[in-house]
This record gives sequence, C-alpha cells and structure tokens, in this order.
Amino acid sequence: MMVLWSLRDDLEQLYGDVLEVWRPWTAARLQGKGLDCGHHMAEEAPDALAAEILRFLGPC
Repeated sequence: MMVLWSLRDDLEQLYGDVLEVWRPWTAARLQGKGLDCGHHMAEEAPDALAAEILRFLGPC
C-alpha cells in the first residue's frame, strides 16, 4: 500500500508519523511520503504525484 499526503496540510501535525497511522490496517508492504503541495495533489503537483504512482507500480 502506498500513502501520499500533503506537506502543506496539517496531517503530520495532527497524527505525527502518517505511515504509523495506516500500519494496523495494511498489508506487510507499506510505503509513502509527503508531497510539497496542498490538499488537492492532482491539481497542485501532478508531475510529482504521477512520478510516485509510477514508481510504486513499477515497470509495466
């Protein structure tokens, strides 16, 4: 599972380590990171979002 979140939002301030929040509900492989954007990632950082998704999916 991949989790991406906004660094310009308050998610980290509210919950601390975002990946630790998801760990109890996920499969063994959990990864993710914050992106330098606001809440609307697809509109604000489309290239960075696409790059992370493609990296996660791996070679096709």
